[in-house]
Amino acid sequence: MQAQSEETKPVADQSGSSVADSAEQPAGELPTAPDLPPAEPVDSASAEQDAGSAEQEDTVAAPEAAAAEAGPAPSVSEAPSDAPADPADPPDAGTSETTDEPADALASASLPPQEPPDLSDEPRSEHGSDNPEPARAQSGSEAELAASPPAPAVPPAPSGPNAIPGLPDLAGPEEDLLDDIPEFEDPDTLPDIPSDAGPVVRTGARCKGTVVAVRDSGVIVAFGTKVEGSVPLAEFLQADGTVSVEPGQEIEVLVERMGAPGEYAALSFKRIRELEVWAGIQEAHAHNLPLKGSVVGTVKGGLRVDIGVPAFMPGSQIDIRPVRKMDSWVGSEVEVAVIECDRRRGNVVVSRSGLLRARQRELRAETLGKLAVGEPATGQVTTITSFGVFVDLGGIEGMIKYADLSYGRVRKAEDHVQAGQELTAKVMRIDEAKDRIVLSLKAMQPDPWLTIGERFTVGQRVRGRVTSVKDYGAFVELEPGVEGLIHFTEIDWSRRAKHPTKTFTPNADAEAVVLAIDPDQRRISLSAKRLTPDPWDTHAASLEVGQVVKGVVRKIENYGLFVEIAPGIEGLVHVSDLSWDSRPTQPREVAQKGQEISTVILQADLENRKLSLGVKQLQPDAWDAFLIENSVGDVVPGTVRRIAKFGAFVELATGVEGLCHSSQLPKDRSAVKPGQQHQFEILELNGRTRRIGLRYL
Repeated sequence: MQAQSEETKPVADQSGSSVADSAEQPAGELPTAPDLPPAEPVDSASAEQDAGSAEQEDTVAAPEAAAAEAGPAPSVSEAPSDAPADPADPPDAGTSETTDEPADALASASLPPQEPPDLSDEPRSEHGSDNPEPARAQSGSEAELAASPPAPAVPPAPSGPNAIPGLPDLAGPEEDLLDDIPEFEDPDTLPDIPSDAGPVVRTGARCKGTVVAVRDSGVIVAFGTKVEGSVPLAEFLQADGTVSVEPGQEIEVLVERMGAPGEYAALSFKRIRELEVWAGIQEAHAHNLPLKGSVVGTVKGGLRVDIGVPAFMPGSQIDIRPVRKMDSWVGSEVEVAVIECDRRRGNVVVSRSGLLRARQRELRAETLGKLAVGEPATGQVTTITSFGVFVDLGGIEGMIKYADLSYGRVRKAEDHVQAGQELTAKVMRIDEAKDRIVLSLKAMQPDPWLTIGERFTVGQRVRGRVTSVKDYGAFVELEPGVEGLIHFTEIDWSRRAKHPTKTFTPNADAEAVVLAIDPDQRRISLSAKRLTPDPWDTHAASLEVGQVVKGVVRKIENYGLFVEIAPGIEGLVHVSDLSWDSRPTQPREVAQKGQEISTVILQADLENRKLSLGVKQLQPDAWDAFLIENSVGDVVPGTVRRIAKFGAFVELATGVEGLCHSSQLPKDRSAVKPGQQHQFEILELNGRTRRIGLRYL
């Protein structure tokens, strides 16, 4: 035994240092061989037997194979004192030793060499474990080893009876090992650990546990390990402030962090629920399944929806139609579809309009299969516009024009329908290519014009409500859907046009007489003036030519005056009948509008309802008196009124004028001026044509 121990002593190399001393080299230098546990003692007989068997082996085996069996470095007993070269080098590397030498007896009796585990993350070829080329580079003297690049730091030497070379010491607390375990990004991929799991539980694992105690600091849970865990009390608080768990209740928790010895492990009950919610969201996103949520607030560009986790719904995805006021959606329950889902970032985008459109397409196909032209359809009023009413029939909308809301006049659609109202209308036209359906609400009622002749006759006095007043007349509603027109010429008997607004007021009652009925054109002509007798028929007997009558000037034109001598009876005073003066007289110089004047009936045409009146006829004719008092050859005074190229007009008496031709005037015409009075001789006197010829004296 003493001899055997001497053989196991370290052998010094040529430089005088032992191999064992190489273990004490600085960390920057590459050790020649790792420490191995002491070899088992063997007797000399078994050593010799092993040496003999070693000689019988193939001595020409490849050095690489021997090096692979021996590991990266030979043991202490295998290192010869006078061989600086690495025994793992191949024979052709220039070594002085051969493979047919007998192996050392102690080396054959020692434990098989063990390869230390590679603790580095670098490739094995960089440490010389698999590639023989670096191994050759490491052989040689210590000077060559010192010149080589520094090797990675060698882990500290193991300690303890069960220490394994090359591995860290595992004799410490097992909780320290959990610090090196990274947190799993996807806890769902971790298997569930039963409550009777071993003492080591990974962070992120789902465990079943039992509530031990409920405290203000948290809920204590035993989950099958040496230590207990604590869940924040806030995760069990309900809306009314009560705690939803009690001691002895079994719950499932998620391990967030294992505590140090003497501390509670950090557990979470809420994250289990979140994992389940996320699983449901991912499934809904993958299979286009709807989810229910509640709108909890508004954010820039959309709404914040709670579907178990916060989600964002853009404003364009709230409804099929544009949403003007998003605040009105806060607090409402909605059903949405998941269009984007990023669990790593906690980002979820949902859409309500996409879900509505999908359902709308299904309803549209079903609704179109039921609709038929001429058949009634039931729907709900969705929108009222300035040109019609839109009705949702189920996946598709129909439109009712204003004219189809009622047979009568429609001023406002709200007078007939209300938003959200359910109504039944008749389908008038279906255009599937353009998704248009034309409806009619009035078609659900019988057309009143088809039986109009049964209720109204010509000459009948009727009463109705004035619906509108235009420049050409007033419309009167006799019954729902039936209106008649009172033309402005039928307002009163006066020939003078009177604007309808001066007689009728919208929504006021009016009475009229039916003049004509046209069911095909859906028209009824009414008259208001025929409610009283025709004044021409009443006053026809009293209208005589030469009669002096009084009247009111109603209208003034350039050609004369219109004078109303009785209600509905007007006559014209022509401009030539305003004065006996031969020169024209302007009507506005005789009377003003609204002035009462006296006239003489010159002509009465009862058939055509025309009267000719005169004003100058109220005075005696001055011509008659002048013709009696004067004759041809008489010299009379006269006043020059106006001068023309062909002569001068001279006033001989009131209303009597004569003409002094230019041939009868003096050569010096400057002596005859308007306003001057001269003596004239009567050369011509014609009472029939009322002409007088004069000569200047």
